[in-house]
Amino acid sequence: MANLTVEVLPTGPFEMNCLLLHDGADATVVDPGMGAGELIARAVEQKGLRITGIVLTHGHIDHVRDLPVVQAAYGVTSHMHPADNIFLQREVLDGMGPSGEAHDVATMETPEVPTPVEDGDALTICGVEFVAHHMPGHSPGSVMFRGVVDGQGLILGGDVLFRGGVGRTDLPFSEPAAMVESLRRLVTTFEDDDTVVPGHGPTTTVGAEKEQNGFLQGVV
Repeated sequence: MANLTVEVLPTGPFEMNCLLLHDGADATVVDPGMGAGELIARAVEQKGLRITGIVLTHGHIDHVRDLPVVQAAYGVTSHMHPADNIFLQREVLDGMGPSGEAHDVATMETPEVPTPVEDGDALTICGVEFVAHHMPGHSPGSVMFRGVVDGQGLILGGDVLFRGGVGRTDLPFSEPAAMVESLRRLVTTFEDDDTVVPGHGPTTTVGAEKEQNGFLQGVV
């Protein structure tokens, strides 16, 4: 049986769900948003964890603000789909306007370019293999990572699917048509009882969203 704990650490002005996946010893950080560095440091101290890696579901500022902080603190590699590397470029960070100001990008170190994760690649977290499913639309490089824990599907969902909603497609580099295709693929790729831990808001399941989420019903 896999010994995997998923801790949800809402952080930053957009209440982004930073995730800490650990087995009581080793831990992987998913989407270190603004303030995540402090929350992770506290968890490491309290639980005696060792940070071994960082996974990014996509490159938006609310998901990557503390990426340089966490990398500097623990010296670990990050992983992200390369289509979202543009969001980590200095000129893009500095040109974000109000959202950038809310995340204090002026004092943010420019992140190192993450190790690329492509569709179908697998990352092992605490003995669980999470397969990357490229789901563009909200951003060009949005990825949902699916693993199986004790026979149960677990999806690190990012901003593709929420309880009762989906990721916005009115942002720079978003693409509504690509999102429709991603949602169409989502409902046929994943199992109904798969648990989805999204980038914002409460956990849900694929089946519940197929029943109740009008965005999914509209693409079936």
